[in-house]
Amino acid sequence: MQAPQDIKQFFIEQESTIAQWRHHLHEYPEIGLDLPETTQFVKDILQRCAVDELHEGIGGGLVAVIHGRGGQSKHWVGLRTDMDALPLKDEGRHDYVSLREKRSHACGHDGHMTVALATAMYLTQHRDFTGTIALIFQPGEEGYAGARHMIEDGLFDRFPIDEVYAFHGEPATPAGTVGINPGYIMAAADIFKIEVEGKGGHGAHPDLAIDSVLVASQIVVSSQSIVSRNVDPLKGAVVTFGACVAGDLNGSSVLPQKATLVGTCRTFEPQVQDLVERRLGEIAAGTAQAYGAKAQCHYTRLYPALFNHPDQAQAVKDIALEVVGADAVLDEPAQMIAEDFAFMMQKRPGCLFRLGLGDAEHQAGLHNPSFDFNDKALATGATMMTVIGLRRAEALSH
Repeated sequence: MQAPQDIKQFFIEQESTIAQWRHHLHEYPEIGLDLPETTQFVKDILQRCAVDELHEGIGGGLVAVIHGRGGQSKHWVGLRTDMDALPLKDEGRHDYVSLREKRSHACGHDGHMTVALATAMYLTQHRDFTGTIALIFQPGEEGYAGARHMIEDGLFDRFPIDEVYAFHGEPATPAGTVGINPGYIMAAADIFKIEVEGKGGHGAHPDLAIDSVLVASQIVVSSQSIVSRNVDPLKGAVVTFGACVAGDLNGSSVLPQKATLVGTCRTFEPQVQDLVERRLGEIAAGTAQAYGAKAQCHYTRLYPALFNHPDQAQAVKDIALEVVGADAVLDEPAQMIAEDFAFMMQKRPGCLFRLGLGDAEHQAGLHNPSFDFNDKALATGATMMTVIGLRRAEALSH
Protein backbone atom coordinates (compact mmCIF):
# COMPACT_ATOMS: atom_id res chain seq x y z
CA MET A 1 0.00 0.00 0.00
CA GLN A 2 1.21 3.49 -0.84
CA ALA A 3 1.93 5.98 1.92
CA PRO A 4 -0.97 8.34 2.76
CA GLN A 5 0.89 11.35 1.37
CA ASP A 6 1.43 9.55 -1.95
CA ILE A 7 -2.27 8.72 -2.07
CA LYS A 8 -3.10 12.35 -1.37
CA GLN A 9 -0.77 13.42 -4.19
CA PHE A 10 -2.74 11.15 -6.54
CA PHE A 11 -5.92 13.03 -5.70
CA ILE A 12 -4.25 16.42 -6.00
CA GLU A 13 -3.13 15.48 -9.51
CA GLN A 14 -6.72 14.48 -10.34
CA GLU A 15 -8.17 17.60 -8.70
CA SER A 16 -9.58 19.14 -11.90
CA THR A 17 -11.45 15.99 -12.94
CA ILE A 18 -12.75 15.33 -9.45
CA ALA A 19 -13.97 18.92 -9.03
CA GLN A 20 -15.82 18.70 -12.36
CA TRP A 21 -17.72 15.69 -11.03
CA ARG A 22 -18.81 17.65 -8.00
CA HIS A 23 -19.86 20.67 -10.02
CA HIS A 24 -22.05 18.48 -12.23
CA LEU A 25 -23.67 16.87 -9.20
CA HIS A 26 -24.18 20.32 -7.70
CA GLU A 27 -26.01 21.52 -10.81
CA TYR A 28 -28.47 18.61 -10.87
CA PRO A 29 -29.61 17.97 -7.28
CA GLU A 30 -32.45 15.58 -6.47
CA ILE A 31 -34.26 14.94 -3.20
CA GLY A 32 -35.67 11.91 -1.43
CA LEU A 33 -35.26 8.23 -2.16
CA ASP A 34 -35.67 8.30 -5.96
CA LEU A 35 -32.60 9.94 -7.52
CA PRO A 36 -32.52 8.79 -11.18
CA GLU A 37 -30.17 11.42 -12.66
CA THR A 38 -27.77 11.34 -9.73
CA THR A 39 -27.72 7.54 -9.72
CA GLN A 40 -27.03 7.37 -13.46
CA PHE A 41 -24.15 9.83 -13.21
CA VAL A 42 -22.61 7.89 -10.32
CA LYS A 43 -23.07 4.60 -12.19
CA ASP A 44 -21.38 5.96 -15.30
CA ILE A 45 -18.27 6.99 -13.38
CA LEU A 46 -18.12 3.76 -11.39
CA GLN A 47 -18.34 1.77 -14.61
CA ARG A 48 -15.57 3.87 -16.14
CA CYS A 49 -13.50 3.14 -13.05
CA ALA A 50 -14.13 -0.57 -13.70
CA VAL A 51 -15.37 -1.57 -10.25
CA ASP A 52 -15.71 -5.33 -9.87
CA GLU A 53 -19.42 -5.35 -9.05
CA LEU A 54 -22.16 -2.75 -9.23
CA HIS A 55 -25.46 -3.50 -7.51
CA GLU A 56 -28.51 -1.28 -8.01
CA GLY A 57 -31.89 -0.96 -6.35
CA ILE A 58 -30.88 -1.70 -2.78
CA GLY A 59 -33.31 0.51 -0.92
CA GLY A 60 -32.95 2.97 -3.79
CA GLY A 61 -29.17 3.03 -3.47
CA LEU A 62 -26.08 1.60 -5.12
CA VAL A 63 -23.25 -0.60 -3.88
CA ALA A 64 -19.96 -0.75 -5.77
CA VAL A 65 -17.62 -3.60 -4.83
CA ILE A 66 -13.84 -3.50 -5.29
CA HIS A 67 -11.69 -6.53 -4.50
CA GLY A 68 -8.03 -6.32 -3.55
CA ARG A 69 -5.30 -8.71 -4.58
CA GLY A 70 -6.45 -12.29 -4.49
CA GLY A 71 -10.04 -11.46 -5.39
CA GLN A 72 -13.08 -11.65 -3.13
CA SER A 73 -12.31 -11.77 0.58
CA LYS A 74 -14.16 -12.84 3.70
CA HIS A 75 -13.37 -9.44 5.19
CA TRP A 76 -15.28 -6.39 3.89
CA VAL A 77 -15.11 -2.71 4.77
CA GLY A 78 -18.03 -0.44 3.88
CA LEU A 79 -17.53 3.23 2.96
CA ARG A 80 -20.85 5.04 2.89
CA THR A 81 -21.87 8.27 1.18
CA ASP A 82 -25.24 10.04 0.89
CA MET A 83 -26.63 11.30 -2.42
CA ASP A 84 -29.72 13.45 -1.86
CA ALA A 85 -30.14 17.22 -1.74
CA LEU A 86 -32.42 19.64 0.10
CA PRO A 87 -35.64 21.40 -1.00
CA LEU A 88 -33.87 24.74 -0.85
CA LYS A 89 -33.04 27.43 -3.41
CA ASP A 90 -29.36 27.66 -4.32
CA GLU A 91 -28.14 31.21 -3.68
CA GLY A 92 -24.48 30.48 -4.36
CA ARG A 93 -22.39 32.88 -6.41
CA HIS A 94 -20.26 30.32 -8.22
CA ASP A 95 -20.71 29.42 -11.88
CA TYR A 96 -22.21 25.97 -11.28
CA VAL A 97 -25.34 26.79 -9.28
CA SER A 98 -28.26 24.39 -9.13
CA LEU A 99 -30.29 24.16 -12.34
CA ARG A 100 -33.22 22.66 -10.45
CA GLU A 101 -35.76 25.02 -8.91
CA LYS A 102 -35.79 24.87 -5.10
CA ARG A 103 -33.25 22.05 -5.06
CA SER A 104 -29.78 22.48 -3.61
CA HIS A 105 -26.85 20.45 -2.29
CA ALA A 106 -26.76 22.74 0.74
CA CYS A 107 -25.60 19.92 3.00
CA GLY A 108 -22.61 18.96 0.88
CA HIS A 109 -23.69 15.55 -0.35
CA ASP A 110 -22.31 16.46 -3.78
CA GLY A 111 -18.90 16.60 -2.10
CA HIS A 112 -19.54 13.36 -0.23
CA MET A 113 -20.37 11.54 -3.46
CA THR A 114 -17.34 13.02 -5.22
CA VAL A 115 -15.02 11.77 -2.47
CA ALA A 116 -16.51 8.28 -2.82
CA LEU A 117 -16.10 8.34 -6.60
CA ALA A 118 -12.50 9.52 -6.26
CA THR A 119 -11.91 6.69 -3.79
CA ALA A 120 -13.26 4.22 -6.36
CA MET A 121 -10.91 5.67 -8.99
CA TYR A 122 -7.88 5.15 -6.77
CA LEU A 123 -8.80 1.68 -5.51
CA THR A 124 -9.47 0.28 -8.98
CA GLN A 125 -6.05 1.53 -10.12
CA HIS A 126 -4.18 0.35 -7.02
CA ARG A 127 -5.30 -3.11 -5.98
CA ASP A 128 -2.32 -3.84 -3.78
CA PHE A 129 -4.47 -4.46 -0.73
CA THR A 130 -6.05 -7.40 1.01
CA GLY A 131 -9.78 -7.58 1.50
CA THR A 132 -12.86 -6.19 -0.20
CA ILE A 133 -14.19 -2.64 -0.06
CA ALA A 134 -17.85 -1.78 -0.66
CA LEU A 135 -18.75 1.79 -1.58
CA ILE A 136 -22.32 2.44 -0.40
CA PHE A 137 -24.21 5.22 -2.20
CA GLN A 138 -27.28 5.95 -0.10
CA PRO A 139 -30.35 8.02 -1.00
CA GLY A 140 -32.70 9.88 1.31
CA GLU A 141 -30.51 10.99 4.21
CA GLU A 142 -32.38 14.28 4.57
CA GLY A 143 -35.37 13.04 6.53
CA TYR A 144 -36.19 9.93 4.49
CA ALA A 145 -34.17 7.38 6.50
CA GLY A 146 -32.46 6.06 3.39
CA ALA A 147 -29.93 4.11 5.46
CA ARG A 148 -32.75 2.21 7.12
CA HIS A 149 -34.31 1.47 3.73
CA MET A 150 -31.03 0.01 2.45
CA ILE A 151 -30.64 -2.14 5.57
CA GLU A 152 -34.22 -3.39 5.33
CA ASP A 153 -33.58 -4.22 1.66
CA GLY A 154 -30.73 -6.53 2.64
CA LEU A 155 -27.59 -4.36 2.59
CA PHE A 156 -25.80 -6.29 5.32
CA ASP A 157 -27.35 -9.61 4.34
CA ARG A 158 -26.15 -9.41 0.74
CA PHE A 159 -22.73 -7.94 1.51
CA PRO A 160 -20.69 -9.35 4.43
CA ILE A 161 -19.50 -5.95 5.62
CA ASP A 162 -17.57 -6.13 8.90
CA GLU A 163 -17.13 -2.39 9.56
CA VAL A 164 -18.62 0.74 8.03
CA TYR A 165 -17.30 4.32 7.83
CA ALA A 166 -18.52 7.71 6.68
CA PHE A 167 -17.71 11.41 6.93
CA HIS A 168 -19.55 14.71 6.86
CA GLY A 169 -18.29 18.07 5.67
CA GLU A 170 -18.00 20.70 8.43
CA PRO A 171 -17.83 24.36 7.36
CA ALA A 172 -17.35 25.52 10.95
CA THR A 173 -13.81 24.09 11.05
CA PRO A 174 -10.89 24.97 8.75
CA ALA A 175 -10.29 23.16 5.48
CA GLY A 176 -7.56 20.58 5.88
CA THR A 177 -8.68 19.50 9.35
CA VAL A 178 -10.34 16.29 10.51
CA GLY A 179 -12.61 16.07 13.57
CA ILE A 180 -13.00 12.74 15.32
CA ASN A 181 -14.17 11.53 18.72
CA PRO A 182 -15.46 8.21 20.09
CA GLY A 183 -18.91 7.81 21.63
CA TYR A 184 -22.07 9.73 20.85
CA ILE A 185 -21.35 12.49 18.33
CA MET A 186 -24.80 13.14 16.80
CA ALA A 187 -28.21 13.06 18.43
CA ALA A 188 -31.32 10.99 17.97
CA ALA A 189 -33.91 13.00 16.05
CA ASP A 190 -37.53 12.48 17.09
CA ILE A 191 -40.63 14.41 16.14
CA PHE A 192 -43.93 14.87 17.94
CA LYS A 193 -47.41 16.21 17.40
CA ILE A 194 -49.61 17.23 20.33
CA GLU A 195 -53.32 17.58 19.61
CA VAL A 196 -55.23 19.71 22.10
CA GLU A 197 -59.03 19.78 22.26
CA GLY A 198 -60.90 22.28 24.39
CA LYS A 199 -64.30 23.88 23.88
CA GLY A 200 -64.78 26.56 21.27
CA GLY A 201 -66.52 29.79 22.07
CA HIS A 202 -66.69 33.57 21.86
CA GLY A 203 -63.59 35.54 22.75
CA ALA A 204 -65.69 37.83 24.90
CA HIS A 205 -66.91 34.88 27.02
CA PRO A 206 -63.86 32.73 27.80
CA ASP A 207 -65.66 31.57 30.93
CA LEU A 208 -68.06 29.61 28.71
CA ALA A 209 -65.27 27.97 26.69
CA ILE A 210 -62.11 25.94 27.28
CA ASP A 211 -59.32 27.83 25.56
CA SER A 212 -57.24 25.41 23.47
CA VAL A 213 -54.70 28.16 22.67
CA LEU A 214 -54.10 28.81 26.36
CA VAL A 215 -53.73 25.08 27.03
CA ALA A 216 -51.31 24.66 24.13
CA SER A 217 -49.28 27.63 25.35
CA GLN A 218 -49.03 26.18 28.84
CA ILE A 219 -47.87 22.86 27.38
CA VAL A 220 -45.08 24.65 25.49
CA VAL A 221 -43.90 26.41 28.65
CA SER A 222 -44.22 23.41 30.97
CA SER A 223 -42.39 21.11 28.55
CA GLN A 224 -39.23 23.16 28.94
CA SER A 225 -38.95 21.77 32.47
CA ILE A 226 -38.17 18.34 31.02
CA VAL A 227 -34.61 19.34 30.14
CA SER A 228 -34.08 21.68 33.08
CA ARG A 229 -35.63 19.50 35.81
CA ASN A 230 -35.91 15.87 34.61
CA VAL A 231 -32.81 15.20 32.51
CA ASP A 232 -29.46 14.63 34.23
CA PRO A 233 -27.58 17.96 33.89
CA LEU A 234 -24.53 16.07 32.61
CA LYS A 235 -26.50 14.61 29.71
CA GLY A 236 -27.85 16.47 26.71
CA ALA A 237 -31.42 16.91 25.50
CA VAL A 238 -33.48 19.43 23.52
CA VAL A 239 -37.25 19.88 23.35
CA THR A 240 -38.21 22.33 20.60
CA PHE A 241 -41.65 23.39 19.41
CA GLY A 242 -41.59 24.33 15.76
CA ALA A 243 -45.21 25.32 15.14
CA CYS A 244 -48.52 25.99 16.85
CA VAL A 245 -51.63 25.93 14.68
CA ALA A 246 -55.03 27.04 16.01
CA GLY A 247 -57.95 29.08 14.81
CA ASP A 248 -57.99 31.51 11.90
CA LEU A 249 -56.11 34.77 11.49
CA ASN A 250 -59.43 36.45 10.67
CA GLY A 251 -61.10 35.03 13.78
CA SER A 252 -59.85 37.45 16.42
CA SER A 253 -62.95 36.96 18.60
CA VAL A 254 -63.15 33.19 18.21
CA LEU A 255 -61.75 30.76 20.74
CA PRO A 256 -60.82 27.69 18.64
CA GLN A 257 -61.90 24.23 19.65
CA LYS A 258 -58.57 22.65 18.75
CA ALA A 259 -54.88 23.49 18.68
CA THR A 260 -51.96 21.46 17.34
CA LEU A 261 -48.32 21.65 18.36
CA VAL A 262 -45.41 20.07 16.47
CA GLY A 263 -41.75 19.90 17.30
CA THR A 264 -38.58 17.86 17.70
CA CYS A 265 -36.68 16.24 20.55
CA ARG A 266 -32.95 15.53 20.47
CA THR A 267 -31.15 13.15 22.83
CA PHE A 268 -28.11 10.87 22.95
CA GLU A 269 -28.55 8.07 25.50
CA PRO A 270 -31.52 5.69 25.03
CA GLN A 271 -32.63 6.14 28.64
CA VAL A 272 -32.80 9.92 28.17
CA GLN A 273 -34.77 9.43 24.97
CA ASP A 274 -37.25 7.23 26.85
CA LEU A 275 -37.53 9.82 29.63
CA VAL A 276 -38.17 12.74 27.28
CA GLU A 277 -40.83 10.84 25.35
CA ARG A 278 -42.62 9.79 28.55
CA ARG A 279 -42.51 13.18 30.22
CA LEU A 280 -43.69 15.04 27.13
CA GLY A 281 -46.78 12.87 26.97
CA GLU A 282 -47.42 13.21 30.70
CA ILE A 283 -47.07 16.99 30.65
CA ALA A 284 -49.34 17.37 27.63
CA ALA A 285 -52.09 15.21 29.12
CA GLY A 286 -51.74 16.58 32.65
CA THR A 287 -51.68 20.23 31.64
CA ALA A 288 -54.74 19.79 29.45
CA GLN A 289 -56.60 17.98 32.24
CA ALA A 290 -55.86 20.83 34.65
CA TYR A 291 -57.77 23.18 32.34
CA GLY A 292 -60.60 20.77 31.56
CA ALA A 293 -59.25 20.00 28.08
CA LYS A 294 -57.75 16.92 26.46
CA ALA A 295 -54.36 16.47 24.83
CA GLN A 296 -52.71 13.55 23.09
CA CYS A 297 -49.02 13.36 22.18
CA HIS A 298 -48.00 11.39 19.09
CA TYR A 299 -44.27 10.73 19.34
CA THR A 300 -42.20 9.32 16.43
CA ARG A 301 -38.59 8.21 16.63
CA LEU A 302 -36.90 9.05 13.32
CA TYR A 303 -33.11 8.68 13.51
CA PRO A 304 -31.20 7.04 16.37
CA ALA A 305 -28.19 8.71 17.96
CA LEU A 306 -24.91 8.15 16.14
CA PHE A 307 -22.34 6.34 18.27
CA ASN A 308 -18.72 6.13 17.13
CA HIS A 309 -17.34 2.79 18.26
CA PRO A 310 -14.16 3.43 20.30
CA ASP A 311 -11.77 1.01 18.53
CA GLN A 312 -12.82 2.13 15.07
CA ALA A 313 -12.73 5.82 16.06
CA GLN A 314 -9.19 5.40 17.38
CA ALA A 315 -8.16 3.71 14.13
CA VAL A 316 -9.54 6.66 12.14
CA LYS A 317 -7.82 9.14 14.44
CA ASP A 318 -4.50 7.36 13.92
CA ILE A 319 -5.02 7.59 10.16
CA ALA A 320 -5.92 11.27 10.41
CA LEU A 321 -2.70 11.96 12.30
CA GLU A 322 -0.78 10.59 9.30
CA VAL A 323 -2.92 12.30 6.64
CA VAL A 324 -3.27 15.83 8.07
CA GLY A 325 -0.88 15.94 11.05
CA ALA A 326 -1.45 16.34 14.76
CA ASP A 327 -2.22 20.07 14.60
CA ALA A 328 -5.09 19.45 12.18
CA VAL A 329 -6.78 16.61 14.08
CA LEU A 330 -9.55 18.13 16.18
CA ASP A 331 -11.60 16.85 19.10
CA GLU A 332 -15.04 17.16 17.56
CA PRO A 333 -17.79 17.96 20.08
CA ALA A 334 -21.12 16.15 19.91
CA GLN A 335 -23.87 18.01 18.05
CA MET A 336 -27.65 17.92 18.34
CA ILE A 337 -28.07 17.51 14.59
CA ALA A 338 -28.85 14.00 13.34
CA GLU A 339 -27.51 11.66 10.68
CA ASP A 340 -29.16 8.46 9.47
CA PHE A 341 -25.78 6.74 9.14
CA ALA A 342 -26.61 5.90 12.76
CA PHE A 343 -28.84 3.08 11.48
CA MET A 344 -25.81 1.42 9.87
CA MET A 345 -23.76 1.96 13.01
CA GLN A 346 -26.36 0.03 14.98
CA LYS A 347 -25.69 -2.96 12.74
CA ARG A 348 -21.91 -2.77 12.30
CA PRO A 349 -19.04 -1.12 14.18
CA GLY A 350 -17.43 1.91 12.61
CA CYS A 351 -17.39 5.67 12.88
CA LEU A 352 -18.10 8.99 11.20
CA PHE A 353 -15.54 11.78 11.10
CA ARG A 354 -15.96 15.43 10.15
CA LEU A 355 -14.00 16.97 7.30
CA GLY A 356 -13.16 20.67 7.67
CA LEU A 357 -14.39 22.88 4.81
CA GLY A 358 -14.03 26.42 6.12
CA ASP A 359 -11.93 29.20 4.57
CA ALA A 360 -12.40 32.82 3.53
CA GLU A 361 -14.61 31.81 0.59
CA HIS A 362 -16.59 29.13 2.43
CA GLN A 363 -18.28 30.66 5.46
CA ALA A 364 -21.92 29.60 5.03
CA GLY A 365 -23.17 26.85 7.34
CA LEU A 366 -24.90 23.59 6.47
CA HIS A 367 -28.47 23.93 5.15
CA ASN A 368 -27.78 27.58 4.29
CA PRO A 369 -28.82 28.53 0.72
CA SER A 370 -25.33 29.95 0.13
CA PHE A 371 -23.46 26.83 1.30
CA ASP A 372 -21.03 25.25 -1.15
CA PHE A 373 -18.72 22.30 -0.52
CA ASN A 374 -15.08 23.40 -0.64
CA ASP A 375 -13.22 21.75 -3.55
CA LYS A 376 -9.96 22.27 -1.65
CA ALA A 377 -11.13 19.63 0.86
CA LEU A 378 -11.79 16.92 -1.73
CA ALA A 379 -8.24 15.54 -1.79
CA THR A 380 -8.11 15.33 2.01
CA GLY A 381 -11.53 13.65 2.19
CA ALA A 382 -10.67 11.14 -0.53
CA THR A 383 -7.32 10.35 1.09
CA MET A 384 -8.98 9.76 4.46
CA MET A 385 -11.67 7.46 3.05
CA THR A 386 -9.21 5.57 0.86
CA VAL A 387 -6.70 4.97 3.64
CA ILE A 388 -9.49 3.97 6.04
CA GLY A 389 -10.71 1.40 3.53
CA LEU A 390 -7.22 0.05 2.87
CA ARG A 391 -6.04 -0.04 6.47
CA ARG A 392 -9.21 -1.52 7.94
CA ALA A 393 -9.46 -4.15 5.19
CA GLU A 394 -5.84 -5.10 5.89
CA ALA A 395 -6.40 -5.18 9.65
CA LEU A 396 -9.48 -7.39 9.36
CA SER A 397 -7.61 -9.83 7.15
CA HIS A 398 -4.98 -10.54 9.83
